Amino acid sequence: LVDDDGVVHVVYFQGEPRAGDLLYVRRAPGESEWSEPQYVNSQAETAVGIGPIDGGQVALGADGRLHVVWFKLGRTDFLYTRTNDAGTGFERQFTLSGGEGVEAGPTVAADREGGVYVFWHTGAPPDAERAVWAVVSHDNGRTFEPARPISAAAEGACDCCGLRALTEQPGVVHVSYRGAGENVRRGQRLLTSRDAGRTFEDIGIDDWRINACPISTTSLATGPAGATVAWENAGQVFLSPVDRLDKLEEALAPAGSAEWRRKNPAVAVNERGETLLAWGDGPGWQSGGTFHWQLYDAEGRPTDDRGTGPEIPEGSVPAVVAEPGGAFLALF
Repeated sequence: LVDDDGVVHVVYFQGEPRAGDLLYVRRAPGESEWSEPQYVNSQAETAVGIGPIDGGQVALGADGRLHVVWFKLGRTDFLYTRTNDAGTGFERQFTLSGGEGVEAGPTVAADREGGVYVFWHTGAPPDAERAVWAVVSHDNGRTFEPARPISAAAEGACDCCGLRALTEQPGVVHVSYRGAGENVRRGQRLLTSRDAGRTFEDIGIDDWRINACPISTTSLATGPAGATVAWENAGQVFLSPVDRLDKLEEALAPAGSAEWRRKNPAVAVNERGETLLAWGDGPGWQSGGTFHWQLYDAEGRPTDDRGTGPEIPEGSVPAVVAEPGGAFLALF
């Protein structure tokens, strides 16, 4: 993520896939070098990095404080920490909740009013019986309310698919996740709260009938016109403004066809309203695939700024952010 001063903040995984660590680096605007890595987790080897749905997620909240969430295996725990008051490191991690049947990590969003919102999906098989859960803090992560389910009971939650959260404006929180209604209705869904996490509306974004988990990820970003969501459906990646999901036929998808499978979409919107969509194209779920990108103008039209890059490492996914001045930064 990028803060108001243009500083880029990155949390990444390192170590054994089932028992590794999260590290944090930052880069000031105009600089080419990153800071020395700092450990995020206070207890060593308590992070999971098996594939694209694991690792840690980070959000920027009130007073410039960073909030990080992840999970560990064994006795499954969803874990949380935040930067200390001085901003020089991270506080001791603690458990927000346990879970069962957990394959994907949690997600976090935060706002300038001191709200911190953490989400995950859990539940014993089948997937149709799972749900998205939430814990909310109203004091910038110092304390959290008890965990509670927030998704529609009939919609389930696809156990090996990632979810992503974002705050858009005061009191408004979005969560993109993949459903699993009747174990076959695995379209993307969007949870939205307009009262700082007290209640949530759960709507379907699209439809994908498949009696298996596709192991997919999703992305959310904010820009001058509001929030944008990106997701995968049957090997193609899509994006749409959140306020136009009722017009799914207008959702954008890159031209051409996949060599293998277009997956793990990442989206960012700059101060001019231009949108960058990045994704990997590769087989299965573990391969990162070939890096691709497409830039759209502020009206949603594809530009000539598109292309391919190197192979994304196995188990990794692309991440993109918009920097001050309108430039985009892609990481993997």
